[in-house]
Amino acid sequence: MAKRVITSVIGLPILIVIVYLGNIPLRLGFLILSCIALSEFFSALKNSSAQSPDSKIIEFPVHGKKAFIRHMSVNYISYIFAALYYFLLPNVDNSAYFFILVTTFIIVLMVIMVLFYGKVNIKDCAIALFGFFYTAFPLSFVYLIRVQPYGVYFVWLVFITAFGCDVFAFLIGNAFGRHKLAPDLSPHKTVEGAIGGVAGACALSVLFGMFIYKWFNLTEINAKIIFALVGIVGAVFATFGDLAASSVKRYTKIKDFGKIFPGHGGVLDRFDSVIFAAPMMYMAAILLLPKD
Repeated sequence: MAKRVITSVIGLPILIVIVYLGNIPLRLGFLILSCIALSEFFSALKNSSAQSPDSKIIEFPVHGKKAFIRHMSVNYISYIFAALYYFLLPNVDNSAYFFILVTTFIIVLMVIMVLFYGKVNIKDCAIALFGFFYTAFPLSFVYLIRVQPYGVYFVWLVFITAFGCDVFAFLIGNAFGRHKLAPDLSPHKTVEGAIGGVAGACALSVLFGMFIYKWFNLTEINAKIIFALVGIVGAVFATFGDLAASSVKRYTKIKDFGKIFPGHGGVLDRFDSVIFAAPMMYMAAILLLPKD
């Protein structure tokens, strides 16, 4: 518990500063988080039988000799396209950029599968593609929310609902939990804890809406009602994000994805709920918030 508190005390201010600054610091910060999350995801699957251990690009002729790149896995393509995606992120609302990037990503993977048949197979390519869409893509919605009208206020709901749901679910579950929520995935989670997490996150969202309304004179929107609705949706999907990560960990037989956050685990352990909450918040922002 002490490690969790210390990590939060150090990590939260850094997260707050990055999100507050927005623009390049936010894109760069979440690109780094995305690459770490990709690494954790690929490492977890390599510990299982999901990905071929010999999935390597190894032979290139150089001046009549063989040059060997022994550790260049097809997974590195995901890191390259994650970097390209975050570079193009300010233009991602123009769907042409996104479609071109994703189409190129898929084609590159398939070309590599053909060129290096026997070392790279369809399962390796599928994992590389899914890894991007499970980590880098959903985390990017924090930036996409931040640049929306009123996004400077709305973006904080991602973390209020995701982290608030975790905290309240833990507290309520420990105090009143009796009925298991998903015993095969996460034996310690309870129905009471899940309900308490959603209710607590919703309450925090309402309080945040009242604060925004009062201190920033945000009279153009009904912040209290909108933030309450978004809080409920965000908290529900944050719970599913947590369970989805637990499903991957059960399949790969690991306890934590990483150790970068002492007491919390890896990026995927700490941001698993954000991965589901952020895209839902973005959709809510598009639907509920007025445009300029």
